Amino acid sequence: MKQLKRLDVTPRDPYKRALKERLRHIALSAEAFEELQRNQPGHVLIEDDGMLIAQPYQGMIALQYAFPTSDSFVRLFPDMFERLLPTLTLDEAPMGIRMRLTDAPSRPYVDPILIAHAFEVSRDWVRMELHELPGDAPADAIADGFMLREARVEDAKAIAELDAVAFPISWLTPDVVRDAGEQGPAFRVLEDTKSARAVGFFRLRKESPSEGHISDIAVHPDYQRRGLGEAMMRWALARFHEDGQRTVALTVSTNNRAAIALYRKLGFTAGETGIDYRRPIDEDEVRQILEKNRASHITVRKRY
Repeated sequence: MKQLKRLDVTPRDPYKRALKERLRHIALSAEAFEELQRNQPGHVLIEDDGMLIAQPYQGMIALQYAFPTSDSFVRLFPDMFERLLPTLTLDEAPMGIRMRLTDAPSRPYVDPILIAHAFEVSRDWVRMELHELPGDAPADAIADGFMLREARVEDAKAIAELDAVAFPISWLTPDVVRDAGEQGPAFRVLEDTKSARAVGFFRLRKESPSEGHISDIAVHPDYQRRGLGEAMMRWALARFHEDGQRTVALTVSTNNRAAIALYRKLGFTAGETGIDYRRPIDEDEVRQILEKNRASHITVRKRY
């Protein structure tokens, strides 16, 4: 009788193998992975049981990873990250490093490792999806006295300022906005037609030929509670429908109750949840975070 041979079902391609790991977040495509590996090989670290990818993306580093278990993350991440850090520069990532966790049961293992390396939680989020888009045509005059128009180069500073006042943690700078506009996302500005002031914006992109994604949407606090956010959303959904997308997705902070209520009103349903972490590259900022973390460890004196 012939001896049976064990078949190795583990993909030899590191990208395909990474997509099969249990603890992972890989957002870049196979083509983008190959290009990064070819042009910036120091930004891709591959071990037998793990992978770290530092993808420059609109002023930050999107840190992507794949590990078979939480234990392998705990064992391998510290050394791999320390080897990766010298390849990252403040010029390519002024907004620092962002890492996304979608495997909630792994958080007790992941958190201590990241905190020890100066990562901080930037937000808890939920992904919301809409699978039936309205068929209305988008109209730029969305409300009396307000209109949507294409963002211009001179809007970059105003958009960054809007992002800063609308969100607890802002990822946009004028340079990032200008670079993002050159790469083709659909930036739209909400303008107060009386003052010609930019009072809101959103950014749209295509995740695939059939799925649209709303990356950012913001209205200045002085102009909120007027139905402008809902009008902007309806315009975006109509635009996606006009462009042939069948579904639309976005992520929203879990504590943003008003936004979640609006998305549910529009027909979105909640799906995947996750946590975003941020770490600066600037060494002074890193030192401040580590000192703050050390100060937060309060020793309680035992009483007898």
